[in-house]
Amino acid sequence: MKGKVNQKDNQMNLTLLCRIYGGISFINAVSFVFMTETFLEMAGLTPNPGSVAIAQALGVSAAFIGIIVWRTPDIAGDALASYGQLFGIGLLMFTGVIGYHVSIGIASGPPAYGNLGVNIVLAALFFMYSKKS
Repeated sequence: MKGKVNQKDNQMNLTLLCRIYGGISFINAVSFVFMTETFLEMAGLTPNPGSVAIAQALGVSAAFIGIIVWRTPDIAGDALASYGQLFGIGLLMFTGVIGYHVSIGIASGPPAYGNLGVNIVLAALFFMYSKKS
């Protein structure tokens, strides 16, 4: 039937989205862990020992999230759509906190705005491709 996306196409698209989201998580992790002060300054934050420690811990968390997301298509089986919805919710949570930080002026610059845009687009795509056909 023309215009209708079948479940197999949705799974292929969700697999690709997981790989993209996992890759972005790894890039963020590397930035947080190995270029901590630069990343904080680009986001309009002042590096100090406490913010560096938190940013590096966030980087390790981002790496772990990246591994989970990257591997999900390989282990989720028929539950991939449910995981896609879960990742969409998680991305909306990240969007909410980053948006809040931008709105109150404690975060700005390319990292904040870039992550806002990417998270909104990926969340929408995860929800779109997680719909059951």
